[in-house]
Amino acid sequence: MEERLEIKSPWSMVPMDAMDGLIAEIKDALPSDHPLQEHELFPGIKWAGRPIFIVDDDTTGERLRIDFEQPERWRKTRFKVPAIQVLRDGAEVAAMIERDHLAELVAWPTAGD
Repeated sequence: MEERLEIKSPWSMVPMDAMDGLIAEIKDALPSDHPLQEHELFPGIKWAGRPIFIVDDDTTGERLRIDFEQPERWRKTRFKVPAIQVLRDGAEVAAMIERDHLAELVAWPTAGD
């Protein structure tokens, strides 16, 4: 049984009413022959203020980090797609969220500054 994932700033849950629009945005950013076009995607977590998502691929059971800020070339063509990283498991997702959270805390000024 996988542990419950704690979402910490700068990450947040995607509101359910935004889900369909985000799925369309992700698929529109991919060429028609991209494998994810046929997959059931669930973008459940988003980086606040940045177009970066953690997406559950319900077709394969994988979790993906989809980053629109770091586009990559698609199969040696001119077409650019968001960077997609397959995350091994919930522990890797949790560690990434924790790293981002700690980096955000370090960037905030302290009360005495």
